[in-house]
Amino acid sequence: MAITIENDRVVRLAYRITDKEGRLLEEKTPEHPYEYLHGRGLINAPVERALEGKTSGFRVDVFVSPREAYGEYDASLVAEMPRGSFPAGVEVTVGQRFNTLDRQGRTITVRVIEVEGDVVTVDGNHPLAGLEVFFEVRVLDVREATEAEVRTGKPASTVVTATSSFGEPGKIAVKVRRKTH
Repeated sequence: MAITIENDRVVRLAYRITDKEGRLLEEKTPEHPYEYLHGRGLINAPVERALEGKTSGFRVDVFVSPREAYGEYDASLVAEMPRGSFPAGVEVTVGQRFNTLDRQGRTITVRVIEVEGDVVTVDGNHPLAGLEVFFEVRVLDVREATEAEVRTGKPASTVVTATSSFGEPGKIAVKVRRKTH
């Protein structure tokens, strides 16, 4: 009997995300799938709801509004920062992502959108913020999570992120990614 998708089960997906004009925005293939622990908010809520109770081989198309997808675009999340706010010795280029603190002291990820002289413009919005998106999803596999996966909330194959701390509010931290397998 096939295992159904429910909370704390590991789900492996292939998907395509397109905008309303049909342009491909993101894709995970069977060769390079997305794996997540169901019920932990690691995938868009409407997609997670559509997958609840389904099994391997299930396919679904889901329209997701900006609010439920990647959020409405918030112009206040775009800021100019002096180059000195970034770690010394790190080349800062368009497209890079860094961690920093927001006004409430929470860690957020920002994306470099422009570098001009000693001024770096960063954007704290998700790159797909403000867009209506369509998910074409295929469930590749569903399995029971291990105790460690349930405890950490992440599948064992997930990329682990370690963030270095520079100890000063407003300073940028560099995300270091490494595979756990």
